[in-house]
Amino acid sequence: MEPPSTVVLAVSRQIGSGGSYIGQAVAHRHGLKYLDREILAEATRMLGAEDQNLAHLEEHVANTWVRFTRHLSLGPPDALFTPPRIRETIFEEELFQIERQVIRELAAREDCVIIGRGACFVLADRPGLVRVFVHAPEAFRIAQLEKTLGPQDRPAMRDLIRKSDRDRGKFVRAVCNCDWTNACHYDLTVDPGKIGLDAAADLVARVVEDRLHERKAGMPQTRVPPD
Repeated sequence: MEPPSTVVLAVSRQIGSGGSYIGQAVAHRHGLKYLDREILAEATRMLGAEDQNLAHLEEHVANTWVRFTRHLSLGPPDALFTPPRIRETIFEEELFQIERQVIRELAAREDCVIIGRGACFVLADRPGLVRVFVHAPEAFRIAQLEKTLGPQDRPAMRDLIRKSDRDRGKFVRAVCNCDWTNACHYDLTVDPGKIGLDAAADLVARVVEDRLHERKAGMPQTRVPPD
């Protein structure tokens, strides 16, 4: 088997766990392309929807994906927004399929970090992939969200976090019939609430560094999809 042409870090994470921070830190350390909302932007461009508010489009998809599980190939969005009005010619199934295409094309093009978007599962059979799950206790996640949003109603924040976990869990069950939080489906799981964000980023960065060195040495890698 040929060595991977690119190395991709795919980060799946609980909301507020610090997964984006870790992804950015690893991308900066190793000079990797960081991809998050760019994937949605490219998908909407391909659908002719550049004029749409991406945050609004993202939430609309989040609220409707369960109805289209037979078409799904990607995960739910990274944040929650108010549902929008969207051009009628854009169908949710199309967006999911286009995002999958965009992820595969970007992963084949250059070394990168992909946050969310179900990339862990879309790219599951790809050599050079590093799959990471970032999780943390609720108290840590609430604190992280408040750093971004400011002081919030704690019960409401807990409800938001638990709803996000349920929705993401339903998605993974729909697309691969497995538990989203099952460590067996990842190369590494980290809890920044226990070891800190920087320590978690260091761990992930070392795994990615090893993969980069393996490619440089021409070592073949075999990726086994999740059961």
